[in-house]
Amino acid sequence: MTDVELKNPLREESPPVQNELIISTGSLRSLRVSKGLSLHDVEVRLKYPAKLIDALEAERFESLPRGLPLKSLVKNYAKLLEIDSRPLEAMLEPYIGSVQGGIANHTSTRTLGAHEVEHTQGGSVLWFVLIVILALVAAGVAVWQGLIPSAWLPAWLGAWTK
Repeated sequence: MTDVELKNPLREESPPVQNELIISTGSLRSLRVSKGLSLHDVEVRLKYPAKLIDALEAERFESLPRGLPLKSLVKNYAKLLEIDSRPLEAMLEPYIGSVQGGIANHTSTRTLGAHEVEHTQGGSVLWFVLIVILALVAAGVAVWQGLIPSAWLPAWLGAWTK
C-alpha cells in the first residue's frame, strides 16, 4: 500500500468496541455518555421511558418493573451499549426473579389441559332429535299447505293429503 492509502481515513479500522465488565448499573451512565448517547437517544431506540432508563442507571431499583419487563430492558440496553447483559442480569436477579421467556412458558400453553371440559354424547343426541323433529314439522306444514307437488309424495302419504 502507498502512503496515501494508509492515511485515508476511510480505510482506517474503527476503534475496538469497549468490552469492559460492568459491575454496577451506575457505570451504565458513563458508558452511555462515552458512546455519545443521550438519555433521549436511548429512550427512542429502546422504546422504554427515560425515567426507567434513568432509574436503572441511578440504581433506583424500586422504580423499575419486576420480572420479564426488567429483564427485557436490561438485555436491550446492554445490546445497545454493546456489552454483555449477563452480569447485569445476575446483579438484578432479586428484581427479575427466575423468569424465562418463550412460548413454552406462556400461561396459555401451560394450562391448556386444565380448562378442558369433558363433553358427553347426550347433548349431541338431543340436538339431533330436535333437528329431526323440526324437519318433520316443516315437511308436514309444506305438505299441508300444498307447497310440495303430490307427484313427489309417496303413495301412502298422498292418501292422507286428499
